[in-house]
Amino acid sequence: MNNCKQNLAKHFLNTSDDDLDFKLLGIVCPGDQYQVVSAISSVLKINLVLSDYIPFNLKDGKIFKFSLYHFIDDELGLEYFFIPNTSNFEEPNMNLHHGNDLFAGLEVDEEVKLVKELPKTDYFLILKGEELFNHQHKIVDKLKTIIDIIQVQTIEPNDLPSRRNLIF
Repeated sequence: MNNCKQNLAKHFLNTSDDDLDFKLLGIVCPGDQYQVVSAISSVLKINLVLSDYIPFNLKDGKIFKFSLYHFIDDELGLEYFFIPNTSNFEEPNMNLHHGNDLFAGLEVDEEVKLVKELPKTDYFLILKGEELFNHQHKIVDKLKTIIDIIQVQTIEPNDLPSRRNLIF
C-alpha cells in the first residue's frame, strides 16, 4: 500500500491520491466512543465491531493507541471505519527514569489527537466503496438524527496535513 524509497538513509512515503480513496466524516459528540458506536450502528442499521488498536508513535518514543471499529455492508457495497480522534491510552514505557522527576510515582493521563488540525472533532467515520456516492448524503442525514451528535461534517482528507494518519 505505501511504497518506501530509500535515499541516503532517508525514507520517503509515496503519497499517491489512490491511498485517500474514501469519504471522511468528522463527528462532534461529547459521548464516549462506546455510546457513539452503538448509536451509529443503530441508526445506520450496521454492526460496527472493534477490529484493532491503531498505534501512533510520537517522536519521544511514546506509543498511543486508537480504537478502530469496522463493518462491511456487502448488500450496499460499503465499508465503514470508525475511529476516535483522541487516543485511548499510552503504552507503558518500562525504561522511564523516575529519579528527579517532578511526577515520579504519579500517573499522568496523556492523550494525543490523531488529526491535530481538527481538535474539536471527536470521531471520524471513514466510508469506502463503489456505491459511496449514492449513499453518502443518506448516511450524513441519518447521523444528524442522533441526539448526542452536535455536528457532522464532510472533510476533504487531501486538505489535512496529517492525512497519512487516516490510512491503515
